[in-house]
Amino acid sequence: MIEVAKRASLEAGEITLARRFANHSVKRKGTVDNIATEVDKASEARILKVLKSEFPNHNYLSEETGGEDNGSDYWWVIDPIDGTGPYFSGMPTFGISIGLLRNGKPQLGVIYFPALKSIYWSVEGKGAFKNDQPIKVNAKSALRDIMVGYDLGWMGERAKEVNNLVLPLVDKVRYTPILGCTVAGLSYVAEGVYGGYIHWAYPWDFAAGAAIIEEAGGKVTNAKGKPINWLADDMLVVASNGKVHDKILSLIKT
Repeated sequence: MIEVAKRASLEAGEITLARRFANHSVKRKGTVDNIATEVDKASEARILKVLKSEFPNHNYLSEETGGEDNGSDYWWVIDPIDGTGPYFSGMPTFGISIGLLRNGKPQLGVIYFPALKSIYWSVEGKGAFKNDQPIKVNAKSALRDIMVGYDLGWMGERAKEVNNLVLPLVDKVRYTPILGCTVAGLSYVAEGVYGGYIHWAYPWDFAAGAAIIEEAGGKVTNAKGKPINWLADDMLVVASNGKVHDKILSLIKT
């Protein structure tokens, strides 16, 4: 399964690179900051084509086309371009995210950054990797020694989000960077660059990253410290190296 998922991400990545600097047709999805391009749809179509050719009876949940429940225990959860804003602006921090859940538990994850030629992946029980090299979360336990990344989603009031999630942390941690790409923040946690990451988002934003972080030795929960409901509409997800998880949860407001 992992090789099929990696192949799907690589083929979709070629589509995103080929059209990266084209004049894109942009669709606003509800608010000025939630955008999609025709490349999102083309990338998603290629991913679904590859996966469905191998796993036609599995379930699928994808950002652009929604859900397809075929009664399987397996759900493929897909974001064809995470970081559409950076992609649309010509930045390299955009990624393709493909996660697989079985009975609500992450089984594998693939995150591919086409412009950076970096692919992160994991399989349950077999570890996490970046370009086939093993990765681990960092072992830092003091908030002052870590960076905790976050992103401002298009949902809700941004000023309120900053007040509740960022301000309680900003004087406690080393730095609070923002990237505009959820899967980049999650990948940084998995490889030990960040000690934590916080974001309001949808299942397709987090499914692959959660699988990779957990296999790298980290932890991913909701804001109450409970397991994620991956088929929820949206959620506040907290990812960390595990050692600072409770400290982060104790500071943020929900």
